[in-house]
Amino acid sequence: MVASEGNWKRPEHKGHDPNAQAKDFPQETALDLLAKHRIVRWRAALVPDEARAWAASVEAAERHWTKDFGGDQFALGRAFYTHLETGRSRHYFREAAASDALVERILPGMQARIRALYSELVGAPVLPRSGWCGPGVHVFPEDGPVARTGGIIHFDTEGFEEIHHTANAAALSLVVMLRPPEIGGELRVWGVDYAGDDAPALPPGILPLDASYEAGDALLFASRTLHQIRPFSGGGPRISITAHALQDPTTGAWTSWF
Repeated sequence: MVASEGNWKRPEHKGHDPNAQAKDFPQETALDLLAKHRIVRWRAALVPDEARAWAASVEAAERHWTKDFGGDQFALGRAFYTHLETGRSRHYFREAAASDALVERILPGMQARIRALYSELVGAPVLPRSGWCGPGVHVFPEDGPVARTGGIIHFDTEGFEEIHHTANAAALSLVVMLRPPEIGGELRVWGVDYAGDDAPALPPGILPLDASYEAGDALLFASRTLHQIRPFSGGGPRISITAHALQDPTTGAWTSWF
């Protein structure tokens, strides 16, 4: 069994309006494609030159990066999973507002823009998750362990609360590439869903899909899908925006965080 990829694009008459209402969204959403594919690609979700300019701004702000896992990777903003796994969860929430202010100063409008892209993809407004950090940027050094051997194979369930597990709430992960490596760095996904084990053994016959991307491309997948960043080289650090989103199982409202 091979995981498959779908492609989504904005209808030509639509723009990215953060104030859009539900009636303004296209009837066919990326969620419809995710019902048939493991991952959905949106080519040039950002204009490539804009993505490259954002990458340059991130690099120029290196002194403001958050060091994660001892410098194995960095972030502009604060990613919840890196803080959870290194015992810094309280720091994440305490510094959330300051982190968002920093991101806004370096990449003006980025967080609202990413939520607007998310809204187009799911066909409904996507709002900030109260008290959590907004969309941020991951920076993986070209000489780091992820570049050499690939990232850890994992699910994106760290931000779930018990109700999200019990209600099987819809949960998504969005990666928008700002600077892809010259070689490798794809997002590998398997047709394996989270079932309570954070490190499952891969069943025989499950073949992965490697989704590549250019600057400005976005990849959307279910957060419960097993995935990994592939090894890479060339072109400097791999720089990408990440945002997660959950649908409230009671109200149906979508919220996002980093």
